[in-house]
Amino acid sequence: MIHLVLVGLKVPENIGFIARVAKNFGVKSIVLYNCNLTEVSFHTAAHAKDLLENARIVNDLSFLSSMNLVVGTTGVEGGDYRFLRKPIVRPEKLRRFLKGEVAILFGREDFGLSREEIEMCHLLVKIPTSEEYPIMNVSHAVAVILYVLSKNKFRIEKKEEFATSMEIEVAVRNLKELLELIDFPKHRLQRTLVVFRRVLGRAKIRKDEMMTIHGIFNKTTSFIRKSLEEKKEKI
Repeated sequence: MIHLVLVGLKVPENIGFIARVAKNFGVKSIVLYNCNLTEVSFHTAAHAKDLLENARIVNDLSFLSSMNLVVGTTGVEGGDYRFLRKPIVRPEKLRRFLKGEVAILFGREDFGLSREEIEMCHLLVKIPTSEEYPIMNVSHAVAVILYVLSKNKFRIEKKEEFATSMEIEVAVRNLKELLELIDFPKHRLQRTLVVFRRVLGRAKIRKDEMMTIHGIFNKTTSFIRKSLEEKKEKI
């Protein structure tokens, strides 16, 4: 289970936005340590107000001792205490460690996690960003990390029904009929049909898409036949 631990956040809106993101990705546990939680936070949380209402508010970080894994987030890899920022992983690598109770700490808007807080972490995670402006807004960082960690979790598998070879042949016959109506050059007809057949075969065209193609051919063929009959009657 993932626990989002917000450490010293000063901007009330950020707390609300993080609650929304948490709900987007099915995270139900938010822990607030020394955060500026106000009515503004509940307003920006929108339909995730319940997460803030049920958030665990703590006076220290001693509860981390009950976690199986404590992860810190950072926007920098160097600094005066480089040894504290190792090992550092990317969000996609963090997925392999998600077992048991996992706390992910997100620090203050201005300077992130303190040295002491980083020392408590088993590993750090950093989102790859431009060196020109590497530090992300904390709510954006939460969104990116939770997206990566929950990748494919909410994917809806939809079974695709592809057109059969027989249905492709119906389209080929319809094309042949249409081309003959418009006096398409006979010496190019067979080659054109072969190309059309192969294009449809490689395209993995769906049944509903094939029905649309059939409808186009039928409408076009009917229109041309009608036009030709009207032309004959005038003659």
